[in-house]
Amino acid sequence: MSPEAPAKDHPLAPDDPALRPGWELLDFLASIGADEFAVRFMCAGDDGKAPCEQLEQKLAFASLGERPRECTVTYAKESNPRPVEVWRLDARSRDALREIMPSGVLGSSAWMDAWAEDLCVYRRGELVFGSVTHERYAFVRIADAEWHQWEAQSAAARRESACSMTFKGTRTLAPP
Repeated sequence: MSPEAPAKDHPLAPDDPALRPGWELLDFLASIGADEFAVRFMCAGDDGKAPCEQLEQKLAFASLGERPRECTVTYAKESNPRPVEVWRLDARSRDALREIMPSGVLGSSAWMDAWAEDLCVYRRGELVFGSVTHERYAFVRIADAEWHQWEAQSAAARRESACSMTFKGTRTLAPP
């Protein structure tokens, strides 16, 4: 992004078909220079600790260690920005994210023993995508030109979704 094109927050509608499951958005962000991400791993009691570690292991190959980053969710006594584990954002790690976040970038898997939530994506250390999974809230922080590029690219997903809704509930009648 050029210095004359400041980033701006653009909220994303949780029911936007382009966000279900949202992998196209991550591909787009990677195409404009996003290079790392953070995600919070959660577990349900002691039974979830081993499954949580298994989820984390699926990303071990892309670990960049702890780095100070802005996060969209901050619990009591956490600072923001704060040191968080970050991973390299590339095709292989995006595939791993698809596996550990089966409900997509805004979907919750809290019904499982362990799950990942609150995905944040960064470009050169700056937040470009943030989510609050339990609120089904997300935004991108990109320049207007990049936003328009995303809107144009994601329009196809919206059209496809609109077409499938149009045909839902219609019946095909057999010829007499």
